[in-house]
Amino acid sequence: MGRQPIINKNEIIFGYELLFRSGITKTAKDILDGSKATATVIIHSLNDLGLNNIIGKKRGFINVNYEILSSGFCEILPIENTVFEILEDVEVTRSLIEICKSIKSKGYKIALDDFTFDESKGPLMEIADFIKIDILAHQRDELLWLLELLKPYHARLLAEKVETKEDFLNCIDLGFELFQGYFFEKPSIIEGRSISSSQMILFELFNELSRERDIDVIEGLFKKNPELDIKLLNFINSAAFYHSQKITSIRQGIIMLGYRSLQKWIALMLFSKAGVDIKSNPLLERAAFRGFFMELLVNNITKNRRTGDQAFIVGILSVSDVLMNMKIEEIVKRLNLSEEIKNALIYREGLLGEIFTLVEMLERNELEGIDKIITKYKLSKSKIYEIETQAIMNFERMDTKTH
Repeated sequence: MGRQPIINKNEIIFGYELLFRSGITKTAKDILDGSKATATVIIHSLNDLGLNNIIGKKRGFINVNYEILSSGFCEILPIENTVFEILEDVEVTRSLIEICKSIKSKGYKIALDDFTFDESKGPLMEIADFIKIDILAHQRDELLWLLELLKPYHARLLAEKVETKEDFLNCIDLGFELFQGYFFEKPSIIEGRSISSSQMILFELFNELSRERDIDVIEGLFKKNPELDIKLLNFINSAAFYHSQKITSIRQGIIMLGYRSLQKWIALMLFSKAGVDIKSNPLLERAAFRGFFMELLVNNITKNRRTGDQAFIVGILSVSDVLMNMKIEEIVKRLNLSEEIKNALIYREGLLGEIFTLVEMLERNELEGIDKIITKYKLSKSKIYEIETQAIMNFERMDTKTH
């Protein structure tokens, strides 16, 4: 199971398109038709993983064709957050339209994928809650014509393949409400940007933890920022940890977490703002998820916890240039990082650098390009996809609200 975020105008995550991963052959198409692929997603999500463990309270967009819709099987998915995304090559028939009406009457939402107009789609346009348009597949005048055509309908318009900030702003002007793509990862570097006092304390904490300074020094730095104390106690008492006893003091929390885990948490806090839900911010979500995913992958390869911890830090810092509007080289200078982490972040070198590249390719569903890396580290595709799903579930279990 993979997923790609769908974002609203405020760059907050609205939902995810769920992606089927096949580890048996090079592509799912080699052995599975659309019905079996979708059935696998649904069965795996429901029975093995639980949809809420994959998408939380957000919408899950799942690709469907006529066979899946007509089977009735998809109706065992939760009504409140399931969107059935009808693939662009599904033939529009009277039977399909009636099935869609029936599904909608039960409370499910319908999306049309890669929408292009022909007259047969008229009834579906009336039914649809979301219409997805690939902006790279149309010239601007074609987009304007399509959007004018869709104005009378109630469906929310979703722009796909939004790759730059300019694309994003243009799509808002055109009337799109939702967006899918990686425009939010594009850095806007500000030379000589200043760092806030709270961030300075976090930088200092990160570095002192790296040096394994005495606990009195670490506790003293926390005492400089009472807000940070509260955040740490909220974090360690969250559902991510299963302590029967409540942690009530910073010293107790530091001992319970340990320096390595505390350093990971500090790395994430470095870029988050008070009151921000990490799971709703695409960049913070991307950073945290990459941290979990890279750590699990590297642990599987090396069986070395220290290297796994380094992988987590690479994941967290991988979007720090965008989050802080600073060059990655400048951020790296301020942090006491190992050479392996520095080389991974700046040059994509070494094990950590290659795993970083692998994770980025999976995020974009570029499955054909991962063979060289997984062969080098004796991994199978099925194992990688299994680890990816586990990372998603680990992330969703966390209480990531930065109070």
